[in-house]
Amino acid sequence: MTLYRLNTLLALLAAVFIAGTSSAAEPNKRGPIAFTVISLSSLPYETLYYRNGKKFTPIELRKSKRSKPYALSSAEFIELYTDHEDPEQRYRLIGKAPLITESREMLYFLKEVGSQKKGRLPVGLFGLDDSDSTFPDSSFRFINFINAPLLIEFDNKRFGMKAGESKISKLDLPAAGEFTSFIVKDIEERTLGGTRLFSHAASREMVLIFPPKKGKKRLDIRYFSD
Repeated sequence: MTLYRLNTLLALLAAVFIAGTSSAAEPNKRGPIAFTVISLSSLPYETLYYRNGKKFTPIELRKSKRSKPYALSSAEFIELYTDHEDPEQRYRLIGKAPLITESREMLYFLKEVGSQKKGRLPVGLFGLDDSDSTFPDSSFRFINFINAPLLIEFDNKRFGMKAGESKISKLDLPAAGEFTSFIVKDIEERTLGGTRLFSHAASREMVLIFPPKKGKKRLDIRYFSD
């Protein structure tokens, strides 16, 4: 799998999350917003908060699952904090990302990206529109976190995905559920991975495609179900 050089891929992954901290956003004029978070790596913080105006509310992360929804009444950004080492300052900003345009239901993936570079916050956020109208029941959302285009074969269909791209495939699944074949290929038609994915009519599934973990050859593919 020489196309996928691990160092390059990991660099892209960090870049995808860091990019979310610098984009401009329009002030929130949509009314109350709900967001959830999923941590893709273990974060070295005992406490995590988000800011809603002047109020700081604790966030509870759930292992391999999305958090409960949190309300955001007025903001331009999602801002994450932890306890500050200096008790007189109370909170320390560790992550920031713009709101998703025109969405009132959002999902943010969190990942530690380090803060060695000046001005970089240690937690990167990658946000998506999580509304039912965009991501309905009986559908799968694929996200490509690899620094190369991919070809996806799913539900007897075939579509391409650019690096960092998200695509949704709506199915007509029965209430009892069924399996659907899933194959990942590179642009040279080499198979990189695949399996059969199970879901049912009342569920939404996410498939995140990462570079291989250190010392591994197979892609790191993670699944999240509502």
